[in-house]
Amino acid sequence: MTRQEKGLWATVIVLTAGVLVMGSYMLFSGEGPRASSPSGNGPSPAVATIQDKAITEDEWVRELKKRYGHDMLMTILNRKAVALEAEARGIDVTKPELEAEIDMMSRAYGSKERFFAEMESQLGISEEELRIETTYRLLLEKIATADVHIDEQQIDSYLKQYPDQFRPKKQLNLSMIEVASEAEANQVMDRLEAGEDFADLAAEVSLDEYTRGDGGKIGLVEEDDPFVPSELMEAALTLEAGDIAGPIRLEDNYAIVYVEEIVEPKVPSEESIRESVRKQLALEQSISLTELEERLREKYEARIVASTVTL
Repeated sequence: MTRQEKGLWATVIVLTAGVLVMGSYMLFSGEGPRASSPSGNGPSPAVATIQDKAITEDEWVRELKKRYGHDMLMTILNRKAVALEAEARGIDVTKPELEAEIDMMSRAYGSKERFFAEMESQLGISEEELRIETTYRLLLEKIATADVHIDEQQIDSYLKQYPDQFRPKKQLNLSMIEVASEAEANQVMDRLEAGEDFADLAAEVSLDEYTRGDGGKIGLVEEDDPFVPSELMEAALTLEAGDIAGPIRLEDNYAIVYVEEIVEPKVPSEESIRESVRKQLALEQSISLTELEERLREKYEARIVASTVTL
């Protein structure tokens, strides 16, 4: 999984989790504003203040509904429709299936612990939220592919055509400092050899705007990541964890690379590889998951009755 793929996948998760978290308050606090006084005529309680002005619960809920209300209702309807279809078909997601999927997703991060920690620290998504969303996706995929048959010959053909797709890849946790000239790069190397901190130097002199603010940190990437300059990766692959190398000639500038960590690949079993291919081929032959959700809403007569919200 490349950095771009990680980012796209994480964006989907964080947006879904955000809708669920922000919308859950609306779900459990009722469809309309909630009054605080026994008579129901008084103002709702304050949830925040600025100077001497209060922001009431009614205002807060109104803005939440405006921004997240439609998405939250659609999420609830989709989950209920999928649950009804799964029950009708006798389909469920077992614990081993969920763990196998999480193992697969976390492979790009080196371990499940690192995967969960990164999701929590960088995106604020808990392990529980990830498990809920993954279970739902697996259930939806099972429904989508329930009537699709993939035989062993199709799997063999796919693996023969794409032999490297499931090849385990080494991962490196990299940082870099990019400068304009070889002379500047040599000066940086001298300062590093004198004991200066790599992250501090990156923040001070690096030209790379994407990593400079984070001490030059690129992060954990696969050995063939297309977004890392090939010259930089070739140099990094010759190093041990903790090593620094430079100057490295890039297309326009020079760089110094630091290998913080090397994660050796976990080799997936033949069985898990074949099951991954089977599912991938089946999903390619089925309708899209979004279209499936739409069809299931229609099948189970999903309706939004509030006049301010439409399907």
